[in-house]
Amino acid sequence: MHMPSVTVKIAECDSIRLKRKLAQAVTHALVSTLNTKPEWVTVHIEKFESEN
Repeated sequence: MHMPSVTVKIAECDSIRLKRKLAQAVTHALVSTLNTKPEWVTVHIEKFESEN
């Protein structure tokens, strides 16, 4: 059983719409690659300042 958890770091993204779209795309990639269920996938999106 695969229950993947992924952290994506993205610079200065405040758009909820973009974050949801990104989470859906990552989830889809994990489901199709690992043959897991979407409800078992956890996607964490961390925002960082681009100056760092």
